[in-house]
Amino acid sequence: MDKHFKGVYTITDGDLMFELNATRDSFYLTFQLIDKDRKPLDTFCKVLESEGIPYKVSDRYTRYLPAIKLPR
Repeated sequence: MDKHFKGVYTITDGDLMFELNATRDSFYLTFQLIDKDRKPLDTFCKVLESEGIPYKVSDRYTRYLPAIKLPR
C-alpha cells in the first residue's frame, strides 16, 4: 500500500519523543522536544551525514494538543 502514501504525519504527546515510520524506500522520523533545543535532532543529522544517508528536515511545527494528565 505504500505506493499510495505521499508522506507520514505523526501526532505525539510527550517531552522527548522519537518515532519511526517506514515505507518501502523511505523512513520518517519524528522528534518532539518540549523546548527549542535542537541538539538531539542536529546530532542525529550529523550521524546520517557521516554515514552518507541523504535526508530532509521539515519545518518546526507547534504542538496544539491539550496537555493530558491521567488520574492517579
